[in-house]
Amino acid sequence: MISDKRNLSVIIPHYNTPDLLKKLIDSIPHIEDIQIIVVDDNSNVQLEELSALQADYGDQVEFYKNDTGIKGAGTCRNIGLHHAEGKWLLFADADDFFLDGMYEAVSKYFDSVYDEVFFVPTSIYSDTGEAADIHGVYAKRADDYTLAPTEENLLKLKMSWTVPWSKLVRHELVKKHNICFDEVLFFNDMMFSVKASHYSKNIAISKDVIYCAVKLKGSLTMQVGWKAYEIRLQEYLKVCDFLRKQYTVREMKAMHYTCLGMLYRAVKNKYGIKKYLWIIKVFLEHKLPLWSWGQISTDSFRQAVQDWRTKRINSKYMVKGN
Repeated sequence: MISDKRNLSVIIPHYNTPDLLKKLIDSIPHIEDIQIIVVDDNSNVQLEELSALQADYGDQVEFYKNDTGIKGAGTCRNIGLHHAEGKWLLFADADDFFLDGMYEAVSKYFDSVYDEVFFVPTSIYSDTGEAADIHGVYAKRADDYTLAPTEENLLKLKMSWTVPWSKLVRHELVKKHNICFDEVLFFNDMMFSVKASHYSKNIAISKDVIYCAVKLKGSLTMQVGWKAYEIRLQEYLKVCDFLRKQYTVREMKAMHYTCLGMLYRAVKNKYGIKKYLWIIKVFLEHKLPLWSWGQISTDSFRQAVQDWRTKRINSKYMVKGN
């Protein structure tokens, strides 16, 4: 239910990181205008710390538990959406945090006509605190559109921002189009992000940096097993099938929704030639484009190919020690 009393709801899925969760919650102003919602995904370690955290914050933070029997951040975010009252939505991962001045930056848009407001994020490595690469694609898309606000760059911006964080989403838009998160372990935020951006008629890009994503070793996003890949592939195909009904093949290629990205991920994870061919076959069956010149010509793709070739050469001619 959307309330007239609060402008903002911040939704946070959590699992087994109460110390990082505390850092995130403390980075959010505890004021009446902000509803902070934490949904725990049945944590099984540091339970005393989590209970103490709930007690410390009292009424300042709403804590819920995922009791659906369906594990994952997507399920937790849907529970959060059910309890959200704010006019606007912000999402955050429990191991990330907001930067100083977050509320001042987002509150500028509370009475605006926009459906989405994108804030270019930053990112760090958890073990060193050094700058990471999680935010790179979003920064590039925002810069490209700011420098050349064409329809193609707008589509690239909206459809490549496949994470829910570091952007304001109008709650009414989500309600109107019944947008929710897929309840799977991987890529569960992709369809939500794509649908929200597709239905957004007015968007803005802010120069304010409000969010820092943290790259953790051993996190779900780092898992590269075949079963994890299959889940990601199915979610990616669902998104492609949705977009194919809304956009032309040319637009799909411009947005880089082709087989190439998922195929490169499979090659990088060394799944084997049979699986590579199977992936191509699946994309053909879905009548989706296999690649685009735009993808091949990007600096990141050329660098990835060069890195792959270098690794192959090094492994082929490696001299083993005695």
